[in-house]
Formats: sequence, C-alpha cells, structure tokens
Amino acid sequence: MKTNLNIFLLAVVLLGTQACGSKSEKSSETEVVAESPEGVSTLTPAERRAKMDELTAARAERRRIAFEEMCKTTPSYKDARGHLVYNKVDVAPVYVGGDEAMMKYLKENIVFPKDAEDKGLEGTVFVDFIVLEDGSVLEVSVTDAPGEEVDQSFRDEAIRVVNSMPKWTPGQQNGKPVDVKFSLPVSFQIM
Repeated sequence: MKTNLNIFLLAVVLLGTQACGSKSEKSSETEVVAESPEGVSTLTPAERRAKMDELTAARAERRRIAFEEMCKTTPSYKDARGHLVYNKVDVAPVYVGGDEAMMKYLKENIVFPKDAEDKGLEGTVFVDFIVLEDGSVLEVSVTDAPGEEVDQSFRDEAIRVVNSMPKWTPGQQNGKPVDVKFSLPVSFQIM
C-alpha cells in the first residue's frame, strides 16, 4: 500500500491571530477528524478525501469560533515559566520561508506511523505551541475536542516534528517581538 503524507495547511496561522484580527491575518484553517477504514471502505479515494475535507472544515470552524470567544476575554496569559504569551498579536509569527517552506519541512520530516498505516487509519491533529520572542518553539501539545478520536501515533509524530522545527520569525505586539500561541493542523492520509 503506497503511503503518502498530505499536510493540510490552507492557512497556517495561529488560530488566535486569525480569529482575533491580526494585521497579518489569513482567511481560514483546516483540519480533519481521524477515520478508520470501516467508515469509509466503500468510498473511492476521491470521495474519502472529500469527506475528510468536509469534516476538516467543520472542525476548524468550531475551533476558530471557540478561540475567537476566548480572545475576547483573554488576549494573553502567563505560561508555566511565568512569561506573558499572546493569543492575539499585531503581527503573527511566520515560519522562515513562509507556508511553502513549512509544508516542505513537514513533508520531508513527518513519517506516517507504521501501526496506523497497518490499521488503515487516517486523521488530522492540531498541534498547539508557543513561538517565543526569539523564534524558537516551546510547549508543543496536541489538543482534541471532546469526542474526537485520533490515533496516539499521529499525536506523537506531529509533536516530534514540531518540536524539531527550526526557529520562526517571531510575532510582534506594539513593534516588539513577543511569545505567541500558535496552532498548526497536521493531516495524515493513506494514498
């Protein structure tokens, strides 16, 4: 079975930055709920992809709305280190080289988990992390909404790769580099 990793990054920008009106705002973010082969076995690959894209769009919209509401009351917070982290900033952090360079990095570094491939599993995880004022990545985690089922191997692989990312161009607030919360959807699909 040929495995190909597809990274859905329709707009790879911090959810909070998008939802809360950053000056470098992008239009939307996409993600997908993991599917097991039983639910889609009679679908063609194109139909399966369309179904995943539909689920992705719905889940992303729910996350965007929830984050937008949170930004209204909590535009920033103190992290475990006691540092101020912004959910909403004037200028969002950017992967050096832009979205294309980030997609290339992810495609070259993410390995589709063998166990998930053997089981025919697919899915998308949202990796949340902080882009520090020096551009490094910290506090990488995967968040799931209640009732979402995504294979643990997808979570582990996405965290591993994001933890190893090179430095970003940091976000800015009032012209100064600041720590910013960022969310990145990473999708795993069997082709």
